[in-house]
Amino acid sequence: MSVNRHTDPDAFLAAAQPALARSETAAAAFAAWVGALKASTAPDGDVYLATYAHDRSVGAAMRRPDGPVVFENADPAAAVAFAHDLAADCPRLSGIVGTLPACESFAHAWSERTGRVHVLRFHMRHFMLTAVADVPAAIGAPRVAGDGDCDWLKEAQYAFLVEVGVSDNPERIMAAVPRRVAGGHYWIWDDAGAKALAAWTPAGDDAARIAPVYTLPGARTRGYATALVAALSRALLAGGRQRLFLLTDVANPTSNAVYSRIGFRPQSDIYHFDFVDRD
Repeated sequence: MSVNRHTDPDAFLAAAQPALARSETAAAAFAAWVGALKASTAPDGDVYLATYAHDRSVGAAMRRPDGPVVFENADPAAAVAFAHDLAADCPRLSGIVGTLPACESFAHAWSERTGRVHVLRFHMRHFMLTAVADVPAAIGAPRVAGDGDCDWLKEAQYAFLVEVGVSDNPERIMAAVPRRVAGGHYWIWDDAGAKALAAWTPAGDDAARIAPVYTLPGARTRGYATALVAALSRALLAGGRQRLFLLTDVANPTSNAVYSRIGFRPQSDIYHFDFVDRD
């Protein structure tokens, strides 16, 4: 099948370069995910890191024990190979994330092996920014989150996960908040108290990914998120990051419009499918 599993994250990224070199967004996404994996101090079980190369078809895939397999723009042949490689170890796999041809190829092979079928959870879009546009001012000001904000950030981020229906493990994400705060990776919009948050993750030496972005329900439509993401983006670019990336839900026109106003431009689409038992 030409699938190679990796135990070393850096060796995995090196082996994944033939696939990731095709797309700046995929390269940034994998660099950010691997960086977060290496920075985590909490045991994460058996992480799936795999690459594929055969007859000019290439791909890279990674998965945390509690999450979907992410293979971004893997070739369909690579996606099929990952499906066969995982079927024996993980027949109850929660889902997959990647381009539509790769997802459909994986899902067809998965159904043949396990009898489970795929249903769409999200249609998502990668955006990239290299320069920040002028945006309207908002009341209040941005600031880097500190230790005293950790409880609020945990509550707000949990509310974000529930609201958008993200399948990530909440306990793992909450456990990472103090570490990310210590690294300066959370920003808050403050208007007589915290009203919105935006976080960022390094994605290689000269890029970063922004996620999550969340405004308290009672503080929306005041421009806080727009002003906060714009301020954070300017700071990251001024600090040496040349390209910034984020991922949106295509079904949320509000957030897509906000990011477009700031200067983010659409790059590519990926899909998140869940696996369910056949009726």
